[in-house]
Formats: sequence, C-alpha cells, structure tokens
Amino acid sequence: MPIPLPPKPRSRAARAGKDDTTAQIDWLGLWAISLGFCAIILAGIADFAGEDAEGAAFILIGAAAIISQVVAASGEADAQI
Repeated sequence: MPIPLPPKPRSRAARAGKDDTTAQIDWLGLWAISLGFCAIILAGIADFAGEDAEGAAFILIGAAAIISQVVAASGEADAQI
C-alpha cells in the first residue's frame, strides 16, 4: 500500500502575500503600552498597600524614562535606514 508524501513546502514569496500581519503590528508601541500598564499597577500597589507615594512616583518616573530611552533609540535606528 503506497504512503502519500506530505505536500511540498511553498516558497517564501508565495506565503508573503498571503499573511503579512507581522509588518502591520507596532511591536515597540505594544511593548511601551504594556510596560506603562505594569508600572501603573506596581505604583498602585506601592501607594495603596504600602502607603508609599514617593516610591510609587519613582516607579512611574523610572518606567517613563526607560520607555523614552528605548523609543528615542528606535527613532535613531529608523532614521539611519
């Protein structure tokens, strides 16, 4: 009894036109939003559970500084292309 072989893999050019959703997603923006939400949650925990408003402010300022540095570095890399 013959065993059918699996279908041959298609070339990249044939697959590229079919599903090109990864090029449309702004991964850096998604990362920045998720880091911002995490910072808000951590700052809320520090403020309400630990009653440390100064620590919550440092968490938010630190997250904003990290996001701004990464976005600025990404903008410089895009400008060189």
